[in-house]
Amino acid sequence: MQTEHVFVGNIQEDLARVNETLEDYLYTLRIAGDDAKRFNLLAEEAIRFMDTIAGEDIPIEVWFEGDARISNICLRLSQKMDVDRQEELVSVSSSGTNSAEKTFIDQLRSFFVKPETPTWSLKEYQAELMAKREKDKFDQDAWDNLERSVLANLASDITVSVKDSDSLMVITKDFTESLKSLGSKKPLVVTKPIAFDNEEANIDRALDAVDQSIDQLSLTSNNRLRVKLLFEETIGMTKALAMDFDAIIFAEKYVTAVAIKLVASTEMNLDKKSELIDISSDKKNALAKGFMGKISDLIETSALSYDNVMSLEQQYDGGSIAFGSMGMYNDPSLGIDPDMMGGVMWSLADYKSQLDVSEGEATAATKEAWDELEKSIVASIADDVIVGIKRNRVEITIIYNLK
Repeated sequence: MQTEHVFVGNIQEDLARVNETLEDYLYTLRIAGDDAKRFNLLAEEAIRFMDTIAGEDIPIEVWFEGDARISNICLRLSQKMDVDRQEELVSVSSSGTNSAEKTFIDQLRSFFVKPETPTWSLKEYQAELMAKREKDKFDQDAWDNLERSVLANLASDITVSVKDSDSLMVITKDFTESLKSLGSKKPLVVTKPIAFDNEEANIDRALDAVDQSIDQLSLTSNNRLRVKLLFEETIGMTKALAMDFDAIIFAEKYVTAVAIKLVASTEMNLDKKSELIDISSDKKNALAKGFMGKISDLIETSALSYDNVMSLEQQYDGGSIAFGSMGMYNDPSLGIDPDMMGGVMWSLADYKSQLDVSEGEATAATKEAWDELEKSIVASIADDVIVGIKRNRVEITIIYNLK
């Protein structure tokens, strides 16, 4: 669903029209309660931020697009700023030489004025700070500032694209049920990130660091064992990836849950891509590689195309299971900006729900697929596994509800 586009020239005069449009959008999609309140707050914060970029002379084009699972707040500026306005924003966004002296909003604002890359992403900014903050006091201060930002806390991601006189900011909110146990709450504990790459020795070193990382969570013995297994299985899965990558893995502890997050940037050269295309063509004849093998297949195949992921299937004795399409939930707004919005989202909970048929309807393949999940350490312990892949960025979130 896409709403009408509202042009905001004066916030005091035009915000009411935006709110009416948003209210109709939320009502139509049946987004209510806390989800609606947070999305409303996110929209208002986004418009007020964009107003600091636009000033008095440039109207802000605002619309909402998506569905009840993933929704986007879209804001566009279609006029080039004059030189005086650019210089004013640069001076506001560059209050000092250290990154600690720039707030998250300053960092975001500066991208609109002098972009150094085609796009900017909140997820990539978070991962960069997470990797650097242990070594640099200034990056720790920047992280603390990020955690205080309403925009950064409520949004699932923020992506900004600037091309010539056209600037587009898309704020994404993922309403997946399992993510609500985390919500917009600040975690009680965030463990020190473990950094590693595709070198096997570095993966082994990451595995050796797991115990020290889990110590920071102060878990009961049973919860500790389960979280440790999830850590180790996730790191071990990366050994099967046929691509170069740099990754960090860490955990966030909340009152009722622990979220283990792996964030990786991947590199795909032409030779590797050709190799994966050949591998992908043979997927239908592949032997069962277990649940984590499916996750590595999703990551590798997403480097090729959306269609390749949709065609992923596993052969069982009783037939085949299209695990790629069965667990996938995609942002329905791929038309906003193909460079920004392309990607794959996959959920274990969705995959399970589509496998979960009544006894009379279950096929031999379905039963074997269920048996595979029950034998998997990750699939049997985790309450959900969400895999998000966009361009060269991979994020795996494993949600474990504390027992």
